[in-house]
This record gives sequence, structure tokens and C-alpha cells, in this order.
Amino acid sequence: MKVANIIEEGKVGGPQIRMVNIAKSIQNKITTVVIMPSSSSQQFQTLCNKSQIKFKVMSISKITKEWRVALKYLFCSFFEVIRIALFLRKNNFDIIHVSGGSWQYKGVIAGKIAGVKVIWHLNDTYTPFLLRKMFSLISVFSDEFIFASQASKSYYKGLIKTKKEGYVIPSGVDTKKFSPNVKYNGDELTISQMSDKFVIGMIANINPVKGIENFVRVAKEVNAKVKNCQFVVIGKIYENQETYYKKVKLLSSTLKVDNLSFVDEKEDVRPLLNRFDIYLCTSKYESSPVSVWEAMSMGKPIVSTDVGDVSLYVKSNTNGYAEKGNIVEALAKRLIYLNTNRDICYKFGKKSRAVAKNNLDLSFSADKHIVAYKNTCYKP
Repeated sequence: MKVANIIEEGKVGGPQIRMVNIAKSIQNKITTVVIMPSSSSQQFQTLCNKSQIKFKVMSISKITKEWRVALKYLFCSFFEVIRIALFLRKNNFDIIHVSGGSWQYKGVIAGKIAGVKVIWHLNDTYTPFLLRKMFSLISVFSDEFIFASQASKSYYKGLIKTKKEGYVIPSGVDTKKFSPNVKYNGDELTISQMSDKFVIGMIANINPVKGIENFVRVAKEVNAKVKNCQFVVIGKIYENQETYYKKVKLLSSTLKVDNLSFVDEKEDVRPLLNRFDIYLCTSKYESSPVSVWEAMSMGKPIVSTDVGDVSLYVKSNTNGYAEKGNIVEALAKRLIYLNTNRDICYKFGKKSRAVAKNNLDLSFSADKHIVAYKNTCYKP
């Protein structure tokens, strides 16, 4: 079987990592070719090369608030869809896997033009009104759906125009690669600067969806009660998010949160992740957050907003907390509790590791993708 996995966003994030991980995991049974945009995809191309995954770079514009890029999207989308369809037909793909969420519809239409079965991967729990309407109309062209979480399935249930149950497949984590039992080399200087601090961290590209401003506010609340913490955010600051980053830095300065470090993206996050005492997720919207699953696999207790399917795997007083309501106050309260109860913190981390191995290992996700591909391909 030959699968074209297409995405309209070139920047590396959860969906791109998932695409490469799955393609690598199933390569003995299924050939995957990743189709990606030329813009901002250099890191993604490197990731594919390192994993020996075939890819095709094409001119694919994306929806954006930047007016120059938005104009390109309006004027070029029709021609881009035709080029994608011609490529799909020429290379005799069996399945088109459209990744990246409900706003990425070009692969769906191109697949239909090329006469190839389409699976649409939905990995979010929020979209603006117009995009929801557009998705609902185009949903009839998809032969099947993959939902990254039960939360995503519930969110899109009323928008899909066809009666398809779909497949719920959470983003998987390689629990052998992300293991607390391995000694990691790298970032020794950064780690040494944390010395004996209680480290609370998050891995996320800097953008408002990740709720970085709430991360800062939580840090302020925790600092008022305990004095031994170091807060860390690891992630890339893209040019279109520099204004947001400056606002977050100003907030940090205003609130006098001087124990918060922003660390640029890392090719390998494991050395720093291994140093975290707690993983804090302040996201406003998620579906199946791979960074949270990686932290669990590394044996970290989780304190998170209740987004996506986090609460299915993070259970209160078992391996962490998934909080609703007054987020800043609730998250800070949990962090202070775990800071002053290190034995419970350790037990939570051990349980997180077990939950990740038993429920979120990459092999489970890979097997489910194979089933979804085969069922869709051979369904009349």
C-alpha cells in the first residue's frame, strides 16, 4: 500500500512529528510519501531525511492573517490543488492522508480529483466559524476520518455531513526513546544552571494557543508560596509570534517573575525534559498533545489545563491533575502541593510512565493507522 500524507503547514509541531513517527513505524508494511509546503519546512525536511521518509516539497500556501500570504492563498489555491492532484494520480497512491486539521482541505479535494480514497485527520478542538462552515461543506468528499482524540470526535460530530464513525487514534510516543531509565547527554550548561531548583517546564512553540501568558501568571502565584522553583519554556519563536513573545516577556517583567527561562527549540528535548520535576501544560486548545505524552513517558507528573483528551490519561491524585475553571489559581495550587510533597510527586511520575507505556506507545498508534488505511482502501 502506498500512502500520501499531506500537510499545508511546514513548521514542525505535533502533527509533523506524528506524521514522521507513524511513517517510520509502519514502513515495513506501508510506503509513505510526505507532501509538504516549501515555505518554513526546512526543519521538517531534515526530520524526514533523518528518519529516511520520502517526501515531496510543493508550493502550498496556507490560511493566515498576514495579508501578503493571504492574497497568495486566495489566488493560488486552485492551481495548487490541481498540481497536487496530478502528482497523486501520476504516482498511483492508494490513500491520501490529509493531516493538520480541518482547515487543510486541499489534499481532500485533490484526492477526489485524482480518484484516490481520502482520510482526513482532525487534530483540534477549536476552529473559527467560517472555517467550521467550510469544513462541514467539504467533509462529504472525505472517505473516512481519523480523530486525534475523543474530544476532537465530539467537536466535529455535528459538522460532518456523512455518517462515518471514524477512528480515534491518539498521537503516540516512543516509550523506548523517551525513557527515564536512559542517561541523556546534551544541554549540560543549561542543566547545571538549574542546580538544585525544582524545575517546572513546558515544551511548546511560542503562540497564544499554548497559553504562555497563563504560564507566567501561574509562576507568579507559585513564587508567592515557594522560593525554590525554576520555570522553563522550550520552543521556537517564529517571526509571526514575536509580538506575542514580547507581550509575554513584558508580563513576566511586570509580575517580577525572574525565574522563568525561555529556551530555543531543541533537536533533542530529552536532556532538558529529563531534568523537569513537573511538566506544566497551560494550553487553551489541544487534542492529543504529544509533548504531554512524552513527558509522561519520561516519568513526569503532569499538571495541565483540561484540554483534549488529557483527562483520560492524567488522573487526579494518580499521576497529576487536569484542571478546569480558574486555571491560574488551580494550576498553581497543584504545583505548590507537589513541590512540598516530593514523595507524591515521585509516585505520580512512576504512574505517568506506566500509563504512557500501556496506553500511548507509538506501536498502538501505528497499528491503528494500518487498520484505518486498509479498511478505507478496500471499502467499496
